[in-house]
Amino acid sequence: MKKKYKISIGVLLLIVLFSNLPPFQYFFQENYYYRNKDGSFQFEEIGGTERTFEVAEKQFEHFKSLHPENPNKVLYRNFTFKPWRFWEWWTMISHFQRYRLPKYE
Repeated sequence: MKKKYKISIGVLLLIVLFSNLPPFQYFFQENYYYRNKDGSFQFEEIGGTERTFEVAEKQFEHFKSLHPENPNKVLYRNFTFKPWRFWEWWTMISHFQRYRLPKYE
């Protein structure tokens, strides 16, 4: 019984490990959406492309410099934290700053 338990745990850990490697993440990664309060700035982060969270931050800073009169200077995320998506755990750890943004309600 103990051997089956150890094998099951090992297989589960291997699935989690391999699902977090880049080739698998490319196919299963979610897109993330950002915006400011009035929607005058919107950005979609697309997995597997150059449209990353860092690009979203840079574009939002550029937007704020072009529109200094706009009072909506906070970037919000339009997605919820989904810890059950084990295939994105590495992304959640390595890009935790996207989850620190306030959620747009």
